[in-house]
Amino acid sequence: MEGNGAVRLINLMRQHGYNKDISIELATVTSPPPNIKIQVDNMKIELDKDDVVIAQHLTRHKRQVKINGGATVELEYQDELKVGDRVIVASDRDQVFYIIDRAVMFE
Repeated sequence: MEGNGAVRLINLMRQHGYNKDISIELATVTSPPPNIKIQVDNMKIELDKDDVVIAQHLTRHKRQVKINGGATVELEYQDELKVGDRVIVASDRDQVFYIIDRAVMFE
């Protein structure tokens, strides 16, 4: 394929057509982890923890890091999802909903 990245992407889209296997939606967190619930825009039902998979960086978790070649230390990330957070959700044909990131909108 010729052209820059954008041109190649457009050509691939033209070649393969519209794909509805994956859907991207916005949702609002209505209950925090570990018993998370989200309300997906344009859906009447609320989804609970059995319906979603959450990206690790949106959860409370620990990582080991080495700073400047020194000793390894453990960091605990505590910035998990909170009630009212807007999130980007991908869903597939199997109706699994993947919370992939927070949505940030500037006014």
